[in-house]
Amino acid sequence: MKFLGKLLISLLVTIVLLAGIAISGYYYVKSSYGIDIIKTVNELVTLNEPVDEATLCPNAFSDSDMVDVQSIVNESVEDFITYTVEHGYSVNFHDLPDEMKYIIRLTDKQVGALAQTVVKQEIGGKVDFGGKQVDVALKQIKFLSITEESALLNTILSVDMTPFKADMPTSFPYSYLKQYVPDTLYVSSTVKVEKGATAFAYTVAHDSLSINNLSKEDTEDFFRTLDIVLSVGAAETWNAQVGTVITNALIGNDDNNGLAYALRGIGATDYAFSQEGETAYFSVLR
Repeated sequence: MKFLGKLLISLLVTIVLLAGIAISGYYYVKSSYGIDIIKTVNELVTLNEPVDEATLCPNAFSDSDMVDVQSIVNESVEDFITYTVEHGYSVNFHDLPDEMKYIIRLTDKQVGALAQTVVKQEIGGKVDFGGKQVDVALKQIKFLSITEESALLNTILSVDMTPFKADMPTSFPYSYLKQYVPDTLYVSSTVKVEKGATAFAYTVAHDSLSINNLSKEDTEDFFRTLDIVLSVGAAETWNAQVGTVITNALIGNDDNNGLAYALRGIGATDYAFSQEGETAYFSVLR
């Protein structure tokens, strides 16, 4: 009995010591790095759950949507979009005909297919993420809350995280993130696009952001953790950046080739968002 008692006491002391070490480690990480490790672990568990693209992207575009885009756009602007088996689709921003014949009106699915083509062509399908150029692939674009002056633009895209993971140090907490951050993150970015006072002008502002199956609140917290260890910036800043990349592809300006702005010299007068029943449209006006 004395032996059993000593064994139980030893086990109890061990448990208390381990608990103390765990608690000390938790507060050390929180005070030293600003990371709530319990919350981060829960977020990483959620991030590693399988993502069903069909459920995540109910408005996903397909190859057939780009076929329709080419037909609609070229009916108005001859040979503006070309296709070859070797190179796929190309948007000819600088070799334009004399006239834009008709208003160009595209559904949000068709816009998604066009934006993916322009993003791949103009910036190599990459966006800046914490100072690294990472590969992205658009999965869905959807217009929400459309008014005469603004629209919410929701973009779902996959982000390749392998460049970050390859360069992460082996020390804690990088080693932990390297082990459990997925190679691919699915990002749902929603920004507010507002028309400016002049034709073709626009501003882009953060609305909401979520990653994989995380809630918006957990996404913002996880971004804070990523910013601490990888200096990727705040969720709001990166979301606005992603939204700007997509909006540049649709509208454009002096520094970025985009559908509407590129056609201003041959008859385009502005752009517009509209809604007819369940279908949302982006239009280049003339």
